[in-house]
Amino acid sequence: MKKIPKEFDPARIAAHAESAQQIYREENNAKEPMASVLANNPEIYFVPPQRRSDWGKWEFKPGSYYDTTIGSQHPFWREQDLPQPSKDIRRLRADLLNWGYCKVEDALSAEQVATLRQRVLEQAEGEQLAGIAQRTPSGQNINCCVNKGRCFELFIEQHPSIAQGGPLVEQLVTEALGPGWICTSLIAAISLQGGVPQALHQDQNNNLDSRSPMSVNILTAITDVDEKTGGTLVIPGSHTVLADAVRAGKPVGKLPPAINMDAKAGTMVITDGRLLHGTGINHTDQPRIVMLNGMQKPWLRQQENWMLSVRPEVLERASAKLLHRMGYQATTGTQTNEGHGFGAVGKLDEAAGALVDFRLAADKGAYQRVGELRPDADGEMLNAPFTLRDVVGKARAGGVSAPVGIGSKGLNATAE
Repeated sequence: MKKIPKEFDPARIAAHAESAQQIYREENNAKEPMASVLANNPEIYFVPPQRRSDWGKWEFKPGSYYDTTIGSQHPFWREQDLPQPSKDIRRLRADLLNWGYCKVEDALSAEQVATLRQRVLEQAEGEQLAGIAQRTPSGQNINCCVNKGRCFELFIEQHPSIAQGGPLVEQLVTEALGPGWICTSLIAAISLQGGVPQALHQDQNNNLDSRSPMSVNILTAITDVDEKTGGTLVIPGSHTVLADAVRAGKPVGKLPPAINMDAKAGTMVITDGRLLHGTGINHTDQPRIVMLNGMQKPWLRQQENWMLSVRPEVLERASAKLLHRMGYQATTGTQTNEGHGFGAVGKLDEAAGALVDFRLAADKGAYQRVGELRPDADGEMLNAPFTLRDVVGKARAGGVSAPVGIGSKGLNATAE
């Protein structure tokens, strides 16, 4: 065998790969804007995983990002013309540009809200009884909703039969993202009493200095939301503050306080992907339900559809690196499968985000997806051989704490 040139020796390459020698090192290793956000706003740092004994009854604390209130009652924001529920596209455009979010009033009728609420509650309890519910620090998520009811299929389409304001919402999303945008996921997010607030974050983790969003999220209130029920936390206008800082190469300074978003059930809130936001604290004994429907520019996906195109024999012999390169390794917010992968960080051969078993099961005709479940389903249905159950079980056997399994206490039980 011909000797390999010394320049290709991994040890030699490593010796010439110190950080100071690397091209684009600043861009690839950038921690902004969140590094300076946390440095200059320490109160915003991720909330410790504490529960009911720490949060207790709602009490507004001036200056707090998490024990806060709605805009009209907040001393910092109440004189500002913050987004208001509206059907006027001119008002909605202005709010989305200026504040990073807008509220589409009555986007769902009362009947449409009731349809979605019933399906979400049934599915949530069914998944609990089946032992496959995804527990979150705030409560419970229902993932891959498209498999779990015709109403969700139509909801992704923004079909007027389930979202009467769909055409108006689609127009605004098209203006924000351009034509051809795609849906990244549809999740029902349920907040329960005793849950932990979510750390403020941005959904758009690429091209943060863009002059227009790469992604938007539609938060649809299925129950009324406010400061008592866990209304989404937002810092109005933060989408431009952070983008301007990144673009100028400057740190983010002191940020204004967050508020809880307030919205009646049936309101669709369109948020810019760069807006700082997070789940609020539900201080009530009733579940707070918000549908999270993420949209993004169509080029934010792989050219090759590896999930569909790769031959089974290639997958069966593939190395951890090859699987990772082809997208068979989920990260916290991307490429998850029926919720498996939330909490993973995308490392090679990381069981918490390994996806190849789903595809191999499908190739064998044995992939059983979680479909519609209800609390009155029989034991055979609840104990069906869901592939998700097998994948999560395999991850747990390897010592991974997978985020599933709330149990069967019901939705009115507080989170532990």
